[in-house]
Amino acid sequence: MEYEFLFLVDGISVDDEIAVGVIFDEFDGLLTRHRDRHLLDVAGVGDNVVEAAHRLIARLRRVLPELRVLRLDPELVGVPDIAERTGRSRQNVLQWVTGERRADSPFPEPEGAVGRSLVWRWAEVNAWLELIGAGDGTAAPLREEALLIDLMLPQWQHALDEGIPMVKLLCAQDEWQVERAEVMRALQDALHHPQVLQTIATLPRSEPDRLTVVCAVVQDRLSAVLEQIAPDDASALLAVRGDKQMELLGIASRALPGTVPVSDLGLGSDATVGDLLLELSHRSVAAPLALV
Repeated sequence: MEYEFLFLVDGISVDDEIAVGVIFDEFDGLLTRHRDRHLLDVAGVGDNVVEAAHRLIARLRRVLPELRVLRLDPELVGVPDIAERTGRSRQNVLQWVTGERRADSPFPEPEGAVGRSLVWRWAEVNAWLELIGAGDGTAAPLREEALLIDLMLPQWQHALDEGIPMVKLLCAQDEWQVERAEVMRALQDALHHPQVLQTIATLPRSEPDRLTVVCAVVQDRLSAVLEQIAPDDASALLAVRGDKQMELLGIASRALPGTVPVSDLGLGSDATVGDLLLELSHRSVAAPLALV
């Protein structure tokens, strides 16, 4: 799905014709300046809005290394703005806001007030308008999604600054949260080790600046873990704590030269991640696995 983002950025300027051209040609985006602020209007694709932002940041930094994405702009709108964007009268918009019309579908909560006037996030207003057939057909981060993206942006960009891939963590929410948190902490340390970076570098990846990591525990059913690896990820890293140390297993989403098909390991349908580790230790398999 495609999502629209309005980022507050630094490091590039509307006066830089090369940067402006790259944004337009490579991303069909628009860079504008409002007083001393630069705003980047650009779209990204993903299974969800955070995934789309994750992919977009990696692509932007790859072609524009000097770019710094600071945060999302909330794109606040008041009643006059909503009326202008929808082609409705201000009275009509006020009726939506007060519930005089469409009372069965409450208008979004305001983000705050400017002077005596209420303001809303345009993304939330537009999502509500879609419900009544009056939206513009675009999707953008809602309040909670925008807060999460803003929280993750410094981590993503710090990783790119250090020359390591931006990690997309897949971590199930269940009774093993303490154990998964330990895996995540160990993973953060492991990603800075040269040997681990070399392992990652050998993994086939459709997007070189991104890496999908599935944080697992030995009790997880293997089939459920492997299902989290999407075909368009090309490959992912399975992170799990074994008996003695952190295990990082490269898993390709399709058969590639040098990979060992999981189906060749003879594991049953009820096999766990622990069973996989045990089987690999017996066979001394060093090559990445493949989901076939």
